[in-house]
Amino acid sequence: MSGPPTVPEQTRPEQSAPGPRRAGFVLGLDVGSSVIRCHVYDRAARIRGSSAQKVKSLYPQAGWVEIDPDILWLQFVAVIKESVKAAGLEMNQIVGLGISTQRATFITWDKCKRQLKKKIAALGLLIPGCYISSQKVLNLPQIFQMPVQLDFLTHMSHNFGSVDEEIFGVPIPVVALVADQQSAMFGECCFQTGDVKLTMGTGTFLDINTGNNPQQSVGGFYPLIGWKIGQEVVCLAEGNAGDTGTAIQWAQQLDLFTDAAETEKMAKSLEDSEGVYFVPSFSGLQAPLNDPCACASFMGLKSSTNKYHLVRAILESIAFRNKQLYEVMQKEIHIPVRKIRADGGVCKNSFVMQMTSDLINETIDRPVHVDMSCVGAASLAGLAVGFWTDKEELKKLRQSEIVFKPQKKWQEYEKNMGNWVKAVKRSMNWYNKT
Repeated sequence: MSGPPTVPEQTRPEQSAPGPRRAGFVLGLDVGSSVIRCHVYDRAARIRGSSAQKVKSLYPQAGWVEIDPDILWLQFVAVIKESVKAAGLEMNQIVGLGISTQRATFITWDKCKRQLKKKIAALGLLIPGCYISSQKVLNLPQIFQMPVQLDFLTHMSHNFGSVDEEIFGVPIPVVALVADQQSAMFGECCFQTGDVKLTMGTGTFLDINTGNNPQQSVGGFYPLIGWKIGQEVVCLAEGNAGDTGTAIQWAQQLDLFTDAAETEKMAKSLEDSEGVYFVPSFSGLQAPLNDPCACASFMGLKSSTNKYHLVRAILESIAFRNKQLYEVMQKEIHIPVRKIRADGGVCKNSFVMQMTSDLINETIDRPVHVDMSCVGAASLAGLAVGFWTDKEELKKLRQSEIVFKPQKKWQEYEKNMGNWVKAVKRSMNWYNKT
């Protein structure tokens, strides 16, 4: 990239750009752990074109996860070109690019700009608790005898430079760079203290806006910088549960269903899971249990158990984990909840959404477009170039598809969740610590 030039219910960011509003379109690109995706947005925040490719993970040995950066770069270029083409546009109509990226992943380079290692991603069972990449790079300066540079907090909606014109034919300004969950929080317009976002993708992430005060808990919620725009610094508290989408994908690989969209109907076709419980722990259990040695398991299997019971048990386990995270947040983050908004691919499953709403006894808003990491990156980019004016404009553009309201009392689930908790406890400490 070249350096910067010398010269239904809704909400958005504070950073007015001077001068006339920009014509054109903005790109929101999300580099996820399983998919790299790009959307083209117009001024009404409508998606005009899209492209996505699966990210291939490499597993050189047990507990290691890597991504080939050369392949990822080619995918980065491809999804941008394909999304702009799908929108029927030319590259010179793009006024800004916002990038959202997975966290806890890094790549090292030598002075000649050659990569020393492939991108190192989350290390499976070896990382208990939150995904903090600094844990992984702490000793690298000593190993490679490098000088250490102090960290600094930069703006997330900012002119970071431009993509060289030799790549796309014209220079495209990179004007937003943000982590995926913070980007989704911004895209959901969770701008006020007490606003909550529930992302259900590869894993589950529950975030609450804590204003300008960082907060953490002993149960597994950790403090994050949400975003910095101008003088505004917004903090979040976050808890996570792994293997949400992973469990559904695994079940699909076992031919329990052909398409993930089928699972909602399968679960609803039964009164219950007939006493079958699933523990979603392919990579250990995170908050509030924090056990990296837990195993994934089915319990309560019978000769009468069929694939419908298994699928329902998997979906129920996602809702039960949501309940656990929400209870920890309420108990240890002492901020009243204002509203809850959901996003991520799994939130398209209305069975999981309704059960979660019932379990936590709260209303949950699902947007029309669930790729909120892309929306957040595009929103920050649009603010930086004057495509949109402020948070209030962004709020008005957010579209709600459906609002889930509690339909059953928590007590109706209490026995089943109690049995599921027993299954979880029996799955804990299964593997030996390494």
